Amino acid sequence: AAATFGFFGSLMALFGPLKLGRAALSAVVVAVPSALLLFWASFRFVEMEEFLESGLPLIAYSVLITIPLPFLITAQSAKEGWRYYPALFDHAWNIVVRYAAAWLFVGIFWAVVMLCNALFNIVGLTTIEDLLDIDWVPFALTGGILGLAIAVVNELSDYVSPFLILRLLRLLLPAFVVVVAVFVLALPLQGLSGLFAGLSAAATLLAIAVAAVTLVSTALEKEDADAVEGFVMLGSVRLLSLMTPIIVALAGYAVWLRVDQYGWTPDRLALATVVVLMQTYAVAYAVSVILRHNWMIHIRRANTYIALLLIALAALWLTPVLNPERISTNNQIARFEAGRTDVET
Repeated sequence: AAATFGFFGSLMALFGPLKLGRAALSAVVVAVPSALLLFWASFRFVEMEEFLESGLPLIAYSVLITIPLPFLITAQSAKEGWRYYPALFDHAWNIVVRYAAAWLFVGIFWAVVMLCNALFNIVGLTTIEDLLDIDWVPFALTGGILGLAIAVVNELSDYVSPFLILRLLRLLLPAFVVVVAVFVLALPLQGLSGLFAGLSAAATLLAIAVAAVTLVSTALEKEDADAVEGFVMLGSVRLLSLMTPIIVALAGYAVWLRVDQYGWTPDRLALATVVVLMQTYAVAYAVSVILRHNWMIHIRRANTYIALLLIALAALWLTPVLNPERISTNNQIARFEAGRTDVET
């Protein structure tokens, strides 16, 4: 099931930028290793339902079937090679926009189906309702409509562009910088008591860091010629890059407080992994800004290599190297034997 889902999900993203044969071969390269890693990780649990309900392995699997796609397209279409950032940037955002447009159409399709069913019910007809009661029909319809929508989007690729979304995201940058700056300036006055709220505070701070990295990347775009201009916008990018390490460090501190108090759990390990990844982004951005020379190029280069790091971390998460259940269990037993955790806890 994982191989099938990964293959067709990747194929729909790859077909268009690549011809069908190359797209299918690339989809196999993505889907098969990802499915095998997910299958390997499933042996950590007695029941498959418990494994799927844990959620974290599925997130790692999702990373493995999505993040490599721009690299595969670029490797087969750009003469400059698989690390050519302008092509990587374009392909990544094109995939996002194409899938977003296709899923929007799927949502509209189902809204129309529900309206048609309601109309039939007025005159006592249950044809649509009976058809949808067949288990496989809703899934088949969703997949078929999604594929049809992506095919249409591919045909109209000249009209479906991420350009508008990227320009709209730029508008958020100055206001977002003001909010983050007010938060950082308020820290000495308000203190860190809010971090004791637990993982919710860490998750909020990490979400802010993800938004900051996204806004900086979209502001710099794929080349210097396409990046933001002017004192306000460039100043916002630099300031946000310098403040992001503080945000991520606070998130790491919030996670450490809970780990020190209660020990490791899979969720805390996942958050700690995200902290490491986001701090890598944050430090790379801040150092690039401080060095000043070709700082935009350095940030774009960092984006490429950190994306590869994300793929590696996701793969390791599905192997015994980063088995969160084993690590958490060993830690909790060690804490109990050391008297740091009582029976009731």
